[in-house]
Amino acid sequence: MSDYGWNWFHYDSRLYNSKNLFGMTFSKYNRRKKIKILQISKGGFPSEIRVVKEGLSFQKSGYKSAVLCTPEKDQPEYEVWEGIELFRPKILKDRSTFDKLLSEAGLFSLCWYRAINQAIKQYRPDIIHVHDVWLGRVIFSVKTEQKVVIDLHENWPAAVVEYQKGFRGPQLWFRLLFHGRSRIFSYERNLLGKSDLILTVVQEAHDRVLANHPHLNSDKVVNVENLESKLFIADPFSGKAAFGKDHFSILYIGGFGPHRGIDTLIQAMVPIKEQKLNIKIQLIGARPSQYLNMLEELITELGVKEQVQITGWVDSNNVLANIKKADVCCVPHHSNPHTDNTIPHKLFQYMIAKRPILVSSSPPLSRTIKKANAGMVFSAGDPNDCAQKIIALSEDINNRNAFAENGYRYVMNEGHNWEEESGPRLIDSYDKLLGLN
Repeated sequence: MSDYGWNWFHYDSRLYNSKNLFGMTFSKYNRRKKIKILQISKGGFPSEIRVVKEGLSFQKSGYKSAVLCTPEKDQPEYEVWEGIELFRPKILKDRSTFDKLLSEAGLFSLCWYRAINQAIKQYRPDIIHVHDVWLGRVIFSVKTEQKVVIDLHENWPAAVVEYQKGFRGPQLWFRLLFHGRSRIFSYERNLLGKSDLILTVVQEAHDRVLANHPHLNSDKVVNVENLESKLFIADPFSGKAAFGKDHFSILYIGGFGPHRGIDTLIQAMVPIKEQKLNIKIQLIGARPSQYLNMLEELITELGVKEQVQITGWVDSNNVLANIKKADVCCVPHHSNPHTDNTIPHKLFQYMIAKRPILVSSSPPLSRTIKKANAGMVFSAGDPNDCAQKIIALSEDINNRNAFAENGYRYVMNEGHNWEEESGPRLIDSYDKLLGLN
């Protein structure tokens, strides 16, 4: 799932001017022009970053591209953005409490059924590309002859277990009853078995899908890694940071949840406070929730209110300013079957912004950071080791500068970006699915 979206980087369309984008020939380009792809996402556009990148890849390689998604604020019901048709029916914004409960408990939504049915009639897609599994039951209830691609952002059977840790009382009991691991696992297995192509976001997730669902043909499971686009060119003059420079800052920015390891960062402030070091944690992206209450209780219990600053969800135009202001950017995920099978966009966005990075030992994070030599790794869930790594980074500016340059080079110069790796793999998987190779 996305954290902060497309708007917080400058879009430079010149990077798409190559005639041979994704290795296409004009003959193949003309064949692709006959194919319509409809992406379907419960999130919004352009806040769902992966949806944006895939939509641009489809459009620029010749495929006709459209997105059906939930409206955000006052967005129009229909518009065309960079050649991508966007459908945002109001019915998805004004869903009833009953429909939301039906979606959570029955994994089916009447509002989404109507919206998808209408979009299919209006757009007449050849392929339906659905993001994650939650709308899968609706898709297979509506579709006719279209091929179905399922884009797995998360390991959902494991994710629901981790998400339960962020709830209390009736909300927890509801999720224990309707979002049990075995139920979601069976639901996922059924959907993947009926799909024509399955995409994952990191190699560990690709391997997990094949290991958990051995009945699947390995040829129809393709890893399209969550690499960042070179279109995300940092604009150093935009936005405003939420914190000052009177301390050494460790930044976490994005969604809050029990799987993200924010509690480990907070606990790491205890030994740092004991050493009387001028280091603070900046946590940006908070929204009212039971889990936020848990974090605030933890901060009070540990006595680190002066060392931890929590900021709400900031405007997308201000995200880059906060990243650039930080001394170190952090992805502190706990290591579990959920986080060990996904990778966040922000990891590569930090690299593009030339920030040194601190990550946990969750395999996708540690593997990437070590390969890029872009930062340091602490043992997941270990606040003492986390504190030691923070202190080490604070004491060595030369090391921080080297990590920052290494990360930038890894993404921008060594090919680990959407245009050179993930985008071509996405288009190649579609060409194979449609017999265009």
